[in-house]
Parts: sequence; C-alpha cells; structure tokens
Amino acid sequence: MTLPEMANYLGLAERTIYQWAQQGKVPAFKLGSSWRFRKLEVDGWLETQRTGPKPTPQSYLTDSIPPPRSNFRDKKEKQQEHQAQISDCKADVLKVLADETRDVWTIEQFEDVHSPEIAAAAIEQLRKTKKIAVSEEKGLQGQLVTVIRRA
Repeated sequence: MTLPEMANYLGLAERTIYQWAQQGKVPAFKLGSSWRFRKLEVDGWLETQRTGPKPTPQSYLTDSIPPPRSNFRDKKEKQQEHQAQISDCKADVLKVLADETRDVWTIEQFEDVHSPEIAAAAIEQLRKTKKIAVSEEKGLQGQLVTVIRRA
C-alpha cells in the first residue's frame, strides 16, 4: 500500500502515518523515496496494538445451521446404523467362535444380545463368506434349534 492508501485504511492523517513509519512504530519499508506498507504486516501489527480482551470469532451471518433433513439422508443414516449393528454382531459371533472348548452355538444367544433381524443378517453374511456353517439340531428338550459351527 502507498502512504495515502495506508492513511485511508487506518483512518488517520497521512502525516501521522509518515511520522510513524520514520519512527519505526508501524511496519513499513522504503521503495525509493516512498514509504510502502504490506497489508498483512499492518494487520498483524494492529493485532499487537489491541488492548482489552481478545475478540471472539464472529460467524458470517448466523451460527452454523445443520443441513435440512431429507428422506434420502434419513434413509442413508438408517442404513449406515443398520450396517454398523450387523458388523457389531458379526464381531460378537467371531469372538465366540474363538472359544476352542465348544463346537456349536445357538443362534438364540446372538438374538438375545442383538435383535433377531440383526443376528440373522450377520449370520447370513458370515455363512456366505464360509466362516460359519448353519444347521438345525435337537436341543435339550428335543425341539429343533438353529445352531452355528465353524466352517
């Protein structure tokens, strides 16, 4: 910036800016016989001259407003939540399968922790990837029980 531009920027007289530049009170440099000022340096200098509390950041017009809800976004969030629940259930199944003292587990134990729908989806995904085998066996009271085994 030139001296007149700087004076206009700060709202001060050119004579004041000239004297400050000569005294080294404001960041400036001489280009030939003219004083020049870099706006970035002047802004930094202005911040060092501030007294009182630091200013709080101002929002442009308003505080951030969440984007409007849409059916698409709601559906996508529900799908992501559903997939996360299935992943959690799959992790639980694989953790249980690590128990070498057993060979068979009932699906019911996963339906109790997760919903039957989530457990069924997780078990089906694990079956498709050949990590488990699903079958029906007679339970303790003679009824058929759906069980899983390591594949």
